Amino acid sequence: MDELELLKKDWKKQEEGLPKLSYDQIYRMILKKSSSMIKWIFIISIVEFILWVSIDIIIRLSGKYEEIEVLGLEGFSLVSTILSYSILLYFIVRFYQNYRNIQTTDSPAVLMKNILNTRRTVKQYVWVNISFLALTTLIIIIYMVFYTDVYTQQSTDEHIPIYLIITTSVIVLAIFIGLLALLYRVIYGILTRRLKKNYKELQKLEV
Repeated sequence: MDELELLKKDWKKQEEGLPKLSYDQIYRMILKKSSSMIKWIFIISIVEFILWVSIDIIIRLSGKYEEIEVLGLEGFSLVSTILSYSILLYFIVRFYQNYRNIQTTDSPAVLMKNILNTRRTVKQYVWVNISFLALTTLIIIIYMVFYTDVYTQQSTDEHIPIYLIITTSVIVLAIFIGLLALLYRVIYGILTRRLKKNYKELQKLEV
């Protein structure tokens, strides 16, 4: 018996000693991992909601909102706060629905669909939150520039051109939005990438 035949024989012995997983066992493993990831997405969204509410309460208790009232922005502040909480609660419900759906999944095809839906919901959640924050902040800056003397007074007091103060405000906003997007990408990106990996494993099962 030549060396190649001996190697083949040895490989067969090693394969016999390895546990053999059935199609159903592999599917159940992927289902369990996917369910856990979607549950964590749901939990993180709740934690984020609590965090934003806590920050809002702290700001209100510290008296910072008195400055908003002086500028005449209390109405806009109320509407934007209600909208932001509504957006967060809407997506929390969506994440919970995704989690419940995956609990009743009974086939790889349905599981693949639920994974795609969850990843799509996460992307929508991130972009809607970032866009809403950027839009509301820009509206406040525009209002303060054209309908108040805040920037003009600041420019006079500090002897800095008003356009430079406005430009700096916009740059600071852009940096903050960029950091927030990066944070979302790190936190939710890890989970969605793992879901994508599970999706690819399911595709192999379906082949």
